[in-house]
Amino acid sequence: MSTSTAWDVVTVGETMVAFTGRGTGREFLAVTAGAESNVAAGLAALGLRARWVSRLGDDHLGRLVVDAVTARGVDAAVVHDVDRPTGVMTKHVLGDTTSRRYYRTESAARELSPADLHRFGRTDWIHVTGITCAISPSAAELVDAVLDGRNTHGARVSFDVNLRPALWPSTAEAAEHLLRAARRADLVLIGDDEASTLFGTTDERALADLFLTRDDQELVLKRGPGPATLLTTSDARTEPALRTDVVDVTGAGDAFAAGYLGARCLGWPPPDRLRLGHYLASRVVTTIDDVGPPLTEHERQALSPRFLAARWADDARRH
Repeated sequence: MSTSTAWDVVTVGETMVAFTGRGTGREFLAVTAGAESNVAAGLAALGLRARWVSRLGDDHLGRLVVDAVTARGVDAAVVHDVDRPTGVMTKHVLGDTTSRRYYRTESAARELSPADLHRFGRTDWIHVTGITCAISPSAAELVDAVLDGRNTHGARVSFDVNLRPALWPSTAEAAEHLLRAARRADLVLIGDDEASTLFGTTDERALADLFLTRDDQELVLKRGPGPATLLTTSDARTEPALRTDVVDVTGAGDAFAAGYLGARCLGWPPPDRLRLGHYLASRVVTTIDDVGPPLTEHERQALSPRFLAARWADDARRH
């Protein structure tokens, strides 16, 4: 696509190749795994213009990632590094337990830095996560540059805390860094488990007081299969999740972020932003993949606040 294209949302961060398996079998499927590209895929599925910025190895796995991401309708603005590989992880689901192992210490994405800003283009929103803050000092500087540039690049910033304890020296350091980043964003998303680990509370008003420094900021508190709450300095809105048979919860938070942010781009009111987040998350948890089944054109066209209201009413009647 042309570099003059105006994007609805630009995301930036690492995507790895995940070799996923289930049960006691020895077969593994190679899929992509990256919070930010997952969000971009969810946005593209809604018909929005999404770009993902990253660095990958100049290798077959890097090309697999680009092919998979672009096949979902996302514009991939990627640099292929000849000296560093594409990151790899394994994921195995056995019953209710999902085990993961990462091979990313020398990955190309660790070279992300403020020098990558020029590949963002013009956009209404930039979505970043706490994962990028943690993978390397230069990647953290890139997130800082995005947040510090809110008043110069003209884009609003969405920040998903996305705590990965193994990437941080300590919980205290993670809490300090992630809170400092979140307070500068326009939209913050955090899970109740993350809030409890980092800040010792899941109390809505305590978290609002902790995170929100401006009247125009939004904080979304996610509770896994439970309700999600939108908090501002003066209000709170809560919507329950849909009941869903769960295969694997990986990627559910990213799908929720895509749904909420996508509805925000479409100008939908707060209850419907939360519902669209829940709706996309409910699709992801039915599969072992980190991205939900693609929406058909008919499904995408049917998505609306009225459709979601009917879906929630039906779910309430059945349960």
